[in-house]
Amino acid sequence: MLKTREILRLKHELGLSLREIGQVCSCGKTTVSEILTRAKRVEIVWPIDLSDKQLMSRLYPPAETKTSAHEPDMEYTFQEMKKKKVTLMLLWEEYKEKHPGGIMYTQFCDRYRKFKKVNKISLHKEHKAGEEVEVDWAGETISHTLNQVRVKS
Repeated sequence: MLKTREILRLKHELGLSLREIGQVCSCGKTTVSEILTRAKRVEIVWPIDLSDKQLMSRLYPPAETKTSAHEPDMEYTFQEMKKKKVTLMLLWEEYKEKHPGGIMYTQFCDRYRKFKKVNKISLHKEHKAGEEVEVDWAGETISHTLNQVRVKS
């Protein structure tokens, strides 16, 4: 016999306390209390005309699944990243404004990285060390920045 069924029988037929039922069924009184509370919530009364499987599915229904977050458009993100002064942080903030329940920044970056890997979007150049020097200027060029500094001075 299922322990749950035995707990319900001992409570309703014999009127035992939680502690006594726990001792008889070799479980804690908290477990007994939880089972009795669940049975009361779903209105299961003794005698029970349900099979063990039906009883357990009524007492322990499937957990509610969380709604999945809206997935960001990585194609759009990739196209926007080509523009000057655009960062993943800015694109993520734009995404979060549209979808407040969306994914967090770390996952956004992970998805972007996977998107680039799956689509083989990378710029890898084979070169010998010290043979060439490449500089990546994010944002404005040096001359533009120097002009702004001169204007402010």
